[in-house]
Amino acid sequence: MQLTLNLALMPAQPTKTIFKNTTWLDAGWAAGCLGFTKKVEISQSLSDALIPLQTEDEDDGDQHLYDALWLAHHHLVLDQRSSFSFTLDFLREDKTTGTMTETSLRLHVEEKEQLILLGLLRDF
Repeated sequence: MQLTLNLALMPAQPTKTIFKNTTWLDAGWAAGCLGFTKKVEISQSLSDALIPLQTEDEDDGDQHLYDALWLAHHHLVLDQRSSFSFTLDFLREDKTTGTMTETSLRLHVEEKEQLILLGLLRDF
């Protein structure tokens, strides 16, 4: 049995700009199921990079986002650092040709008081 995730993103409430030219999306729905105790926001560019290709299943993007959030939480708990970078690797399948393509995204996470920001490295 496989869980179906419905990870709808909503724009975060306007707050003081922490990083220039970056839009942040509220990912608060992840706080409870992944163990986050602070508000979580992801960058628009990370959300865009995880959008499934036309040949992928709709749930693939949700799974990749879940994996990125899980890894961020895992490193925050284990490393006890307020910021770090890591690589998220995943496969994308072209269902029409049956070929697999490896995708690597360099991600960064920042913990600021009551806020956790997760995005592509260039967002920071």
